[in-house]
Amino acid sequence: MDGHAHLHSLSEVESTLEAAAAGFCHAGGRGPGLVGVLLLAQVAGNDVFESLQRHPAAGAWQLATASDEPGTVIARRQQVAVAIVCGRQLRTADGLELLALGTAGTFPDGLSLPDALAAVQRSGALAVLPWGFGKWLGERGRRVSAALASADPAVLFVGDNGSRLGWLGMPRGLRAAAQHGFRVLPGSDPFPFGRDYRRVGRFGFLAGIEADEAAPWRGLRQWILRQPASPPAYGTGSGPLRFLRNQLGIQVHKRLCQSGAM
Repeated sequence: MDGHAHLHSLSEVESTLEAAAAGFCHAGGRGPGLVGVLLLAQVAGNDVFESLQRHPAAGAWQLATASDEPGTVIARRQQVAVAIVCGRQLRTADGLELLALGTAGTFPDGLSLPDALAAVQRSGALAVLPWGFGKWLGERGRRVSAALASADPAVLFVGDNGSRLGWLGMPRGLRAAAQHGFRVLPGSDPFPFGRDYRRVGRFGFLAGIEADEAAPWRGLRQWILRQPASPPAYGTGSGPLRFLRNQLGIQVHKRLCQSGAM
């Protein structure tokens, strides 16, 4: 399972699914049927998942809504299938992120972190506070610490992501959270440029359950909530060159978005 996936544009869906299937097969072994699950975290204004529900195919991949789970699309190419589960990424008032996994509902950006957490938990989605480079430091870091200090580890998760520097290992803030009982759900968290979608499916966690293609998220959600500790992770973070390229690229991307050039 890739616990923090993005489909930034409809034109990249086929390539992203190819990369995801390769990553899942490498982590869990090749075989027919469902090889992995992408837990989407769509940002406000992104409706790629909704577009997939209206399209029968993405290149060589056939698309169909799961028969007993309207918030999941099953992508199939020959004997291999990948489940795409809808979810949301909220941006809080202080620039932090919060994931609402397993929901097609929408949430406003700009809430305080406690209010955003309350909204996600009321919805029934899985709430994940993802680590981000530079975002768990300083004043924002203190807000993260305060949120974790008042949260119940049984219903709030923290997220590792594949965009961090691989050779540094899991960030200190995530290690501290895990020591206090918060379970870590890793995901690739690809950037929307530079063909970074190729990392999707290559950083995530392993679930010890046979997922039902009719409703994969239903069983997986229950399995995740029952785990007494973080599920086994797989994959490594980014190399130094990709990390540097992505950090420079995201600054340029933000400036272009703010100027209206994108």
